[in-house]
Amino acid sequence: MQDIATELGISKMSVSKCFKNSEDISEETKQMILKKSEEMGYEYKKKVKYRVAVLFSEVYFAPNEKFYSGLYKRLQELEWANNIQFSLFYVSREAERTCTLNPGIEGNDGIMFLGQFSRKYVLFIKKMGIPMVCLDFYYRGVEVDSVVSDNFQASYNLTSYLMELGHREITFVGNLNYTNSVNDRYLGYYKAILEGKISEEGGSHIDDRDENGILKEFPLPEQMPTAFVCNNDHTALLLIQQLKKKGYQVPEQISVVGFDDVLYSKISEPPITSVHVQRKFMAEQAVSMMKCRWSKPEIEARTVTVGCTICYRKSVAPVNQKTEKKLGNG
Repeated sequence: MQDIATELGISKMSVSKCFKNSEDISEETKQMILKKSEEMGYEYKKKVKYRVAVLFSEVYFAPNEKFYSGLYKRLQELEWANNIQFSLFYVSREAERTCTLNPGIEGNDGIMFLGQFSRKYVLFIKKMGIPMVCLDFYYRGVEVDSVVSDNFQASYNLTSYLMELGHREITFVGNLNYTNSVNDRYLGYYKAILEGKISEEGGSHIDDRDENGILKEFPLPEQMPTAFVCNNDHTALLLIQQLKKKGYQVPEQISVVGFDDVLYSKISEPPITSVHVQRKFMAEQAVSMMKCRWSKPEIEARTVTVGCTICYRKSVAPVNQKTEKKLGNG
């Protein structure tokens, strides 16, 4: 402990409090101490009461994936206080399709699904009789505890904000039926479009992924809208880059908004107005639900919906009436 304290320039007592999971030091300091101890090759033998397998699908695996990796990081931050050890299991598309169990999943005290899996696979895992929590999705009729963000309301608020700034030609970007979250975000957008009486048919949308769920450069509409509502920040960043290549100015000619409030929204030029999803709180709720399920296995399955907020940045501007009529692709 003294070696770690010397390296960090803090007291040995602070290191000791970290390993005892004391509330006298901040979470930021705890993580700094744990990271340094790992770098130096030290291991603190904490008492693990429960072991939880966290299943992550190949569908969402990408080098630049930020949302679920951030959610898993927050789960790990909760290990010490709850005497839980989380282990990440990568589930291939084939294993999910054929309902093949990864070695090592059996024997855990609980299972968390990190991102949406097929109903068939969830029901297959459910047969194991191990307490389960679905993070960021749920299925009607499948009695499993779930934690989701309020995608519908957040997208409705985001689209309504664009309409308040005079936007009437607004296109949603995202593959429908890709996940429950994307559908809910589209439906929130769709409700705002209908209430604003922008279109009797509802809103338009374009896909941002190929048949394998991989983000791609997508064709822009012939008649360009004045605003795009993107189903996530990565898509929003790629769209802004694509618009710039075509000679459009963001946000002077076209506004772009995203979802999740991850790194992409901040590194973009301009920075992207995005919906902030409370990943830390979602992780806390997932752990709380799992602990409740261990102590009271007989209670009915619950779904906790976590509210979202909008982070306003520079990718949005009021409609410029002079350029609105000139927008076109080509």
